[in-house]
Amino acid sequence: MEWLFVGAFGLFWIGGIALWIFALVDCIRVQDDSMYRSGTKLIWIIVIVLTQVIGAIIYLVIGRPELGARRPPSACHHLRHRPRSDHGPRSGPMRMLG
Repeated sequence: MEWLFVGAFGLFWIGGIALWIFALVDCIRVQDDSMYRSGTKLIWIIVIVLTQVIGAIIYLVIGRPELGARRPPSACHHLRHRPRSDHGPRSGPMRMLG
């Protein structure tokens, strides 16, 4: 019966560490302080680091930006359609190989 208690405690411990790391990385990756629902990046990093799992839960509930606000429009510039070159598929350095 003792192994069940140790297993459950280990599972909660690993889950807490994973939640803490997720919240910390998520907080660091936010590009602008104005995206947070409340507070700034520095405040949230301090809260998450000092209060660990409780701080991670607080950040996810009241501080994390909403999904639509996480990526500014300028961050998607690499997804726009780029016009193809008129030189065909083998232009530039690839032309020398063929």
